[in-house]
Amino acid sequence: MEHSVLYKQDYSQSRVQYLFKNNRGRDFICGDIHGCFDLLEEQLQKVNFDPQQDRLFSVGDIIDRGYDSAKALFYLEQDWFYCIRGNHEQMFLDWCNEDTPVFRADAFRFHMHNGGQWVADYLGVHIQQLNDDILNDKPITEKYPALDLWVKALSALPFAMEIKSSRKKIGIIHAEIPQEVKWPSLEAELNKPRVLYSLLYSRKYIHSLKPKKYSISGVDEIYAGHTILDKPQKIGNIHYIDTGAYSRNQLTLVKISN
Repeated sequence: MEHSVLYKQDYSQSRVQYLFKNNRGRDFICGDIHGCFDLLEEQLQKVNFDPQQDRLFSVGDIIDRGYDSAKALFYLEQDWFYCIRGNHEQMFLDWCNEDTPVFRADAFRFHMHNGGQWVADYLGVHIQQLNDDILNDKPITEKYPALDLWVKALSALPFAMEIKSSRKKIGIIHAEIPQEVKWPSLEAELNKPRVLYSLLYSRKYIHSLKPKKYSISGVDEIYAGHTILDKPQKIGNIHYIDTGAYSRNQLTLVKISN
């Protein structure tokens, strides 16, 4: 179903984050975690991940559906963990930031239908009580100040990242980019609702009858998640790496080659 702490860097105003290659260690990227951080930690152990010199990138959707979503805050505090905003992070923000109770209630129900029930447990209240409080005229963060931690952390997540070296430019997104949008102009294009929606929700190209024609110019490779596949799949210059952590107990971890 679709609808729409100290931080290492405040890039809340930067909708695309730009980074250079890691000259100290290795860079890895993982598919949608969805609260399954035990699977992530198993994968990191297998590659002897060193937080002192290695970096880990996430394609977003680190919360919801799985059994340990609250652990996401710990990861977002780590200076070696880089995450973009997925549609599930956006769902959470939609109802926390909405001022109009009726619209807030719609956004809240949508998030709850898509794996957000853990938030009530995190706050220590029954989900029905939280649902009732959503209809209060006051901001929900006033009733539950603990939500402020999540709002600040998730609002700081960019919609895309770029890792650049002398040889290659690598992009990271959550879902898809409209094919007519060139990577260098992506940040400016985010002013268009359809582009933003595509980044968070689209499955148009991965489900296309002619997916091999899908490619984004101005970037060498792109890594994306959102759509669960049996195994990682490359279409054009896009790597889809969501293999269903919460549904199939499979989390993909890929070493990025610069």
